[in-house]
Amino acid sequence: MWLALGTAFYTIGTSQLQVDMSCVQVSDQGYATVTWEPAADPNGDFEQYVLNVYEPSAGLVLETFNIPNPTDPTAPSFVNTTYNAGTTELCYFVVTEGPAGLFSQSSDTLCSIHLTADPSLTPGLVDLTFNSPNIGTNSPILGEPLDVEILDVDGTWVQINSIADNGGMMTAQYALQECESDLSFRVIEPNLESGCTHISNTAGSQLSDELDPDPPVITAVQVDYALQEAVINWQPSDADDLAGYIIYLCNGGFQMAIDTIYNPGVTWYIDLNSNVQSYIESYNVAAFDECFINGEPDPGAASPYCASSLFLNASTSLCSDEASLSWAGAYNLDSEVASYHIWVDEELPTGSGNWSGLQEIGVVDANTYSFLHQGATFGASYKYHIVAEMASGTEILSNVRDLEFSYPGAPMFTSLRRASVTDSGSVNIIVDLDPNSNDAHIYTLQRKRSNQTEFTDLETQEGVGGMTLIFSDVTAQANESSYSYRVRVENFCSDSVGMSNMAETVWLSGISDFRLLKNTLHWTPYSEFPGATAGYRIYRKFNSGNATELLTTLPNNVFTWEDNVSALLYSPGDFCYLIEATDVLPGPASGINYALSNELCLQQEPVVWIPNAIIVGGANSTFQPVVSFADFTNYRLEIHNRWGDILFSTEYFETGWDGTFKGQIVPEGTYGYSITIQDGSGRYYDRHGLVHVLNGE
Repeated sequence: MWLALGTAFYTIGTSQLQVDMSCVQVSDQGYATVTWEPAADPNGDFEQYVLNVYEPSAGLVLETFNIPNPTDPTAPSFVNTTYNAGTTELCYFVVTEGPAGLFSQSSDTLCSIHLTADPSLTPGLVDLTFNSPNIGTNSPILGEPLDVEILDVDGTWVQINSIADNGGMMTAQYALQECESDLSFRVIEPNLESGCTHISNTAGSQLSDELDPDPPVITAVQVDYALQEAVINWQPSDADDLAGYIIYLCNGGFQMAIDTIYNPGVTWYIDLNSNVQSYIESYNVAAFDECFINGEPDPGAASPYCASSLFLNASTSLCSDEASLSWAGAYNLDSEVASYHIWVDEELPTGSGNWSGLQEIGVVDANTYSFLHQGATFGASYKYHIVAEMASGTEILSNVRDLEFSYPGAPMFTSLRRASVTDSGSVNIIVDLDPNSNDAHIYTLQRKRSNQTEFTDLETQEGVGGMTLIFSDVTAQANESSYSYRVRVENFCSDSVGMSNMAETVWLSGISDFRLLKNTLHWTPYSEFPGATAGYRIYRKFNSGNATELLTTLPNNVFTWEDNVSALLYSPGDFCYLIEATDVLPGPASGINYALSNELCLQQEPVVWIPNAIIVGGANSTFQPVVSFADFTNYRLEIHNRWGDILFSTEYFETGWDGTFKGQIVPEGTYGYSITIQDGSGRYYDRHGLVHVLNGE
């Protein structure tokens, strides 16, 4: 009877029709061609072969193929088109049968080699898995080493590995040499005894090189001294198929590709669009191999951290010869900072192009991020930069900071145009600033009275070239004395850098001569105009509000003048005077530059001529006073008898008493009069007396 022992069927007690398996070859379609050695048939008993096929995992015969034709035992082979040997390994053994089954013999077992080719978990590798042809036997029957082959582009199979037959499952790996391709693999094992070769199925698929080049190590992000642009340096990637690098600009957690370098030998890049002068710039670099995707480089991984530039800030203040330097950056490089070196280049004077050359002015340790440069030269410019010396010996340059050390200069002049007394008695001071002075300065008005020796500060204003400053001295008592003014100039370093010309106001004084009917004026000379005093103009007006009139113009060496007012008897008698000093140089817009004095008002006392008698019907028939230098607004005339009775009254200066009372001529005799008048200053005058009345009819 037949016994199933896992791998073979055999008969007991017979040795005729012995057969040995040769090889199993799998075609591209998955058909297995099974060959075996011809059965030994010394007695001519052979009738047919019976081929049995099974899966080794199940151990059960899947199907039996009777092969009666050809009956010639010298041509033993069979093509299995029923089962696909491209999806799993299939095992075969052959049973030879004699007449009526009297004699039969089972062969050894051979299995098809089933090969799988899958991308490895390790990028860039292909995992190849296959079985031994002898995997279906109970006892290890080891054959020759199995050769792993790949199909070359010219259609030939090329051996890529050789694995010893272990009788079971075996693996091999293939490192992809192609970027992306349809790769085909097979496994063969020669059977040296039969001269036949086991051939596996062809396995493969669209496989790509997913093994990225190692990220370059950035050694420096520094600033080109001349161009002031960022320069990135790195160590080259060691990938065999390295094709170039991609440069990334890092900003706010994002990395943006800014350039691609198609040269694996390049290890530096300059970003001509960088802003390393304004803030820290950060970069990253990724390498790419020859495996492009859609014609574009496929970048490998970059460093997990972006490397940054070394950024320097520098500042100074007006009037200071010190520069404050502070810096940050040089982060995420391949080496730590060992020390910082401070360098400077001096240009003296500023704008001359006369640079002294780079000089190192200080060294600080890696934990210090600031430096104070003292003793800079005013009028010079300086270029500062920092060099970080790394522990690796690499030197990293920062951006360059330019500082100019300037001391505020003095204006060429400060012109006090005039000091003029206003109607209210204050003094207005007008100051013209040097139009060519570009620096702001502090201008302080100073004053002293004519009887004082020292100036005192009054008011401070800030001004710049070309401005006109107007000061107002409201505390001046310009009716009592003259005042001298000047303006002290200070820069913003609180240093005095100039003084204006001194201006002294015109102080006008005078007296009235009641007998000679004249007013005499005296004034102090004005000084100093920007030019010189050309002369003086004398103006007069009445206190009652009449228009001002120009009386005369006098030369600059005359300081007194008399005003004869005898022709102005019927004026109120109050006369106000003003002196105007004029400059020989014109003022703005070619006008007159002038300075006014205080206003002086003088009063002539009223002059009253009163008749002592009237002749009714005669030549002097009306009693009417003659009054000069009076204001007749409040004029009043009263005539009364000896008992005090008012016989006549009027408030009109033009009306006199004709010697009547209620239309009747009064008796001859003596009568009293009372006259009230007011001068131009508002003072009242009363006149009382007697008038004699005579009857001339």
